[in-house]
Amino acid sequence: MVVAEDTLIKQELLNKKLADSRDEILIRHQSQGLFTLFRAELRRDKKVHRCFIVKQVDSARMGQLEAAGLRALGETGCAVPTTYGLIESRGRSFLIMDYVETGSKRPGQASFEANLQALYKDRQPSYGWKEANFIGTLDQPNDWHHRFADFWWQDRILPQVVLAVQKGFLKSSDRRTMESMVFKLSESWGLDEVGPRLVHGDLWSGNVIVSSDGQTYFIDPSVACSHPEQDLAMLQLFGSPFDMGKELFESLGLPPGTGERVPFFQLYPLLVHVNIFGASYVNGVKDVMRAYR
Repeated sequence: MVVAEDTLIKQELLNKKLADSRDEILIRHQSQGLFTLFRAELRRDKKVHRCFIVKQVDSARMGQLEAAGLRALGETGCAVPTTYGLIESRGRSFLIMDYVETGSKRPGQASFEANLQALYKDRQPSYGWKEANFIGTLDQPNDWHHRFADFWWQDRILPQVVLAVQKGFLKSSDRRTMESMVFKLSESWGLDEVGPRLVHGDLWSGNVIVSSDGQTYFIDPSVACSHPEQDLAMLQLFGSPFDMGKELFESLGLPPGTGERVPFFQLYPLLVHVNIFGASYVNGVKDVMRAYR
């Protein structure tokens, strides 16, 4: 018999000493997307004194890598939820994190900029990461590269194009077009001048949450050492709640021309969406290729 999620989560919070026998533990279904989220409320005297988010992930490895990515962001000074390990039972895995109370009427622009400044302040030795991780539900390779174009093609665009061709969404000729585009534009734009910086890697608006006191927190990272414009372009793919103008780019120390390459950097998340969600995103990929012919 499969143990119900609420019973399992309650028991594991007690086992990990995140709750104790004095607590009334209420488990609520929070949301359903690529992953299921549960909210665990700890109550005493009918008052909530602590909350956790418990995220069901596809595997223990996925949960471990997400926690490691959050720690990497947090070590820079970027605000992220604290993680408290995994729950593993009968082939199911859950990552426990602090719940961030939202509801601020302020956009959190200053806090958002401070998070980005913390992330991008230090130049890294190479592009890539110490281990492969995930983008959504897909594998994300992370070999080390000295040139941005090599990293962007071999570990970002190429794996997604190969998968999209296998699924019948794109053609082999699209692969050749993208390869030429990546190398030609990376060189002409001098993208290596900024150098590799730690990036969130999947920074769409849903992965930036604003707390009730206006503090922004970054969640669900797919970290690597890459180009900062990757994050900035991703944030604009579905509409940014933050000001993404020239003043932001200058505060991050980014060169003139930042903000003009958004379609180029959106190619990767568009390909990811093609491979996860299907044909409705193919036109977006084609628009990017047309924009740089």
